[in-house]
Amino acid sequence: MYCTTCGNEVPFGDNYCPNDGTFQQHDLQQHVTSGATPKFCSDCGTSNTDEHLYCMKCGAFQLTFIPFKFERTKEKVAAPSQALPDLSGINKRMALLCAFLAFLLVGIASFIIAESFQGETVSLQEAIAEYARVGQEGILYDFYDNGEANLPTDPYTGMTDYWMATHLLNSKVSFDSTFDDETYKGGVYLESGYIILLLIPLIALLLSGYLYGRRNPLDTQQYWISSLLIGAVYGGLTAIVAIFAGFSFSGEVADDWYSASLAIENNYPFLKAFFVAFFIGTVFSFIGCLLGSGTLKSLTSSPLKEGVRTITMGITSCIVITMAVFYGFIVDDLRLLGLEDIPTSVFVFTIVQLGFLLWNVLNLSSLSLNMSGYGENVQIDFSTLAGMKVIPTVTDQDITMLLNNVQDLRFYLLLGLLLPITLFVWAGYRMQQEGSVRIHQIAMFGFIYALFMSLLVAGTNIGIDFYSSPITDSSLEMEELPTLFYGFSAISTFFKCFIFSTLLAIGGAYWKKQRTNK
Repeated sequence: MYCTTCGNEVPFGDNYCPNDGTFQQHDLQQHVTSGATPKFCSDCGTSNTDEHLYCMKCGAFQLTFIPFKFERTKEKVAAPSQALPDLSGINKRMALLCAFLAFLLVGIASFIIAESFQGETVSLQEAIAEYARVGQEGILYDFYDNGEANLPTDPYTGMTDYWMATHLLNSKVSFDSTFDDETYKGGVYLESGYIILLLIPLIALLLSGYLYGRRNPLDTQQYWISSLLIGAVYGGLTAIVAIFAGFSFSGEVADDWYSASLAIENNYPFLKAFFVAFFIGTVFSFIGCLLGSGTLKSLTSSPLKEGVRTITMGITSCIVITMAVFYGFIVDDLRLLGLEDIPTSVFVFTIVQLGFLLWNVLNLSSLSLNMSGYGENVQIDFSTLAGMKVIPTVTDQDITMLLNNVQDLRFYLLLGLLLPITLFVWAGYRMQQEGSVRIHQIAMFGFIYALFMSLLVAGTNIGIDFYSSPITDSSLEMEELPTLFYGFSAISTFFKCFIFSTLLAIGGAYWKKQRTNK
């Protein structure tokens, strides 16, 4: 090889000319410059003129080679584009109207319930007022008889309270009092959720979503976005109602010996009302949209569909069982006690609530009764597998008899485990399609089911928790205030339901796979 600059022979393998240092190593892919004027052929060393592109002796190309660093072109892999969802087909005006429709239906139903229970509410209020007047320790004694109190003439609970109760929202009753120079602040947290009242917003939102789905043929993603809009508007309207819900009482007494003032308020949490209503509004309006458009029928046993189906069938079956047990065994005992004239509304509320408690117990959750106050603490836990436990251990004859009766009940509960086992296995059987078992899909079913159950448990627990924060000295210590809790732990319910439902659904999926492969 010869140098193209000076024509000197370059030893084989050298990268540079030993005479003038010109770079000699060329890449496999080389660039040329059209204006190059080489003097010597790089192959044979013959001197050539600028007019010839090829060597006159050996025919080699004469344009100067420009070496460069070769860079491999990176292969571009086409990735799926994450396009924004199409919002053009969403009927925003229709979504707003559906949210207002659901809100209006819940309001009308709450008004009807409030009017239906007005007699019972007034009777309860009169009983409380009468109790408050009796004795020197009556809380409102002086305010009712001697003071210029702004006493509420309407029932303590009205339409807005039932409106909040339909969303399983709990209230907080707080008081602020001053007796002479001592000021006290305190109150009570009230937990009392009736699952039957939850049917009111559920039906209203399902109906609103159904109307939206019938009038707007969209895909599933667009229905979900529309449901988010419906849920947001519905949640905002419900939160506004929470601001005005509740009642207030204020009074002031003054004489020659002392002066006192008292203010009582019943409030509902604004933010909690919004998020609860937003969640309920979004989920059930979405299900309504799928029902109205017919999309839900075409879905092949999705986790959401199976989760809602399992909860509905399970709770409904337990309500029927509870009603049968009531009429078969308990109604005669009530006649002996003189309680046969139970109002229909109270009967329906009680049966539905007991049916939900039964379904929760059959899901291996532990039903707890905690009572504490004034230095005493009693806890009673009951579950299908572990039976009843009383802490601390008591030797009372009545408690011992109760434990023996519960042991007899436990046998029937163990037999009742066949109901959730059947429903969970059937859900996994329905979700299994052709091919291998989709564990992630079944796990999503278990998650949705456990989430719904834990939310229902959190809203239906019954509890009373007193609190006090005296600004000055008080003879009543904080730990002496009474508390009561009756229900289930939401966190424990979530994990137990998730594990129980997922494992059995996986078993149902493998069962169908084995039957299909035969």
